[in-house]
Amino acid sequence: MEAQEPAVLHLPVLLGEVLAVLAPRPGERFLDCTLGLGGHSEALLNAGATVVGVDRDGQARALASARLASFGGRFATVAGTFADAVEGAVERGERFDGVLADLGVSSMQLDDHQRGFSIRADVRPDMRMGTDGEDALDLIDRLDADGLADIIFTYGEERLSRRIASAIKCARSENRLNTAEDLADVVRATVPGRHPRHPAMRTFQALRIAVNDELGQLDRLLAALPAVLAPNGRAALISFHSLEDRRVKHTLRDQVANGVFADGSRRAIVASEAEAAANPRSASAKLRWAKAKAEAVVQP
Repeated sequence: MEAQEPAVLHLPVLLGEVLAVLAPRPGERFLDCTLGLGGHSEALLNAGATVVGVDRDGQARALASARLASFGGRFATVAGTFADAVEGAVERGERFDGVLADLGVSSMQLDDHQRGFSIRADVRPDMRMGTDGEDALDLIDRLDADGLADIIFTYGEERLSRRIASAIKCARSENRLNTAEDLADVVRATVPGRHPRHPAMRTFQALRIAVNDELGQLDRLLAALPAVLAPNGRAALISFHSLEDRRVKHTLRDQVANGVFADGSRRAIVASEAEAAANPRSASAKLRWAKAKAEAVVQP
């Protein structure tokens, strides 16, 4: 299938709010930890900044590079996870005037049913943001019912996790679970009653988080963030569910309280009613920020 134009695919979330927090100026350097299709990076580049965009998804990097080619040497991409990229920058003594992380799965990945993120996908439930490591079906096969239930409960906050995990393992052993759609149907048949959202959404979220080590990646980013920011540098992190937001909120709050950062957000910044109506995926977005002190953090 022919690729769509990036501009059609991507609506960057909380764009105005991100620019207000990061306040990009000509000549400053920014690290976009979650490049995606480059919407946020494009806005930073338009302000005259230089941007390094990180993404583990090769297709995203290619599309963003094509979209941002006109900026020449002011834009570069890095392959891999953002935790590896940030930790690598710290080891090299590299600093940035701003760091942005738009967490979670990208719109492009959700919309591409061949990736197996969608409950309606008649393909293997892959759910990897890149191409390395085990996918969601591999994870289901490797874990016993108790281990799978723990993941669904912890990462999906699903109270019926044990019942769902048992049903998934049973369906898999009987060869009734081979696609993402099969997985969604198994969960639906297991969870009684009517629901405002598909009852498999929490299970899909949990498997995706586990497959991509999303919370582990976030913890590593938050730990390295003070050392990768230049003096007076700014950080902006956008989360889309409570597991992410709690980590960001508590870590940034503690870092401000302990004098690691000069300042930080008192409360989350959320999408306006107009943005939420135009881009439903922004409705759950929460932006939190921090500002570095005037002197650089020394890495021990």
